[in-house]
Amino acid sequence: MARMPLEPLIVGRVIGEVLDSFTTSMKMTVSYNKKQVYNGHELFPSSVNTKPKVQIEGADMRSFFTLIMTDPDVPGPSDPYLREHLHWIVTDIPGTTDATFGKELVSYEIPKPNIGIHRFVFVLFKQKRRQCVTPPTSRDHFNTRNFAAQNDLGLPVAAVYFNAQRETAARRR
Repeated sequence: MARMPLEPLIVGRVIGEVLDSFTTSMKMTVSYNKKQVYNGHELFPSSVNTKPKVQIEGADMRSFFTLIMTDPDVPGPSDPYLREHLHWIVTDIPGTTDATFGKELVSYEIPKPNIGIHRFVFVLFKQKRRQCVTPPTSRDHFNTRNFAAQNDLGLPVAAVYFNAQRETAARRR
């Protein structure tokens, strides 16, 4: 499988602020109402108010994956490593399927950016075995790196992000 370039994740500061550098080894497609998510593209919050479809390609059904969705741009503690807000976790997703076949560990929370542009990051990890991921204690002050380390997930195998900002009545037209 062709490796996906990490450049958009580096330019968007996803690598560095949220993730360490990794090699993309799986194809993950995220779409809201058939509109695919591409790195750095803007989506309106009103268009992401239902769970996205997340498909995984390039693995067999004996492999299992964990999907995490976070917002690293919420105002929070001065420590940038504790600033992520968790929006969704699905575990035990079999390869070559989609997130609906996994176990929702943390339910989907609709993105609601208040001030400025927020990045919403989807990260896919390959699990070493099934039922090995424990839920975090809170959605606030989440850290993707720490969560991956605590659950022995290693480096990501795929990631994608979109930008969103608060919708005003004028922007909805």
